[in-house]
Amino acid sequence: MIDDSKNIRSGVEGIRGKEEKPTVKPRLRIASLLKSSEVLVPVGSAILQIKVGLSLVAVSILGLISPLWVSAILSLAGSVSCMAGIFLIYHTFSSRGTFESLINQSIRRVINSQN
Repeated sequence: MIDDSKNIRSGVEGIRGKEEKPTVKPRLRIASLLKSSEVLVPVGSAILQIKVGLSLVAVSILGLISPLWVSAILSLAGSVSCMAGIFLIYHTFSSRGTFESLINQSIRRVINSQN
């Protein structure tokens, strides 16, 4: 019996033979998503919301507003606005399916290995 260890493969990658490479680069995928108006409007508004929130926080930190309680309320509103903008960007891209979860990738590998 001759042991030919070069031909022995283990795991899902071994069954499939070779590893699949994505057909579209991630930057091109995001650029193509941003061209559609369904994604452009929410992302544009989220970026504007983040900028407004950060500017409110900066104004309140610099102390340009004299009553301290108004400055604290504006700082809180700016922080909430910034977090909501970040969540809107995340929700927009995740609902379009650009970021696949590890579970979906593993299911796809198993199905491809069975075919």
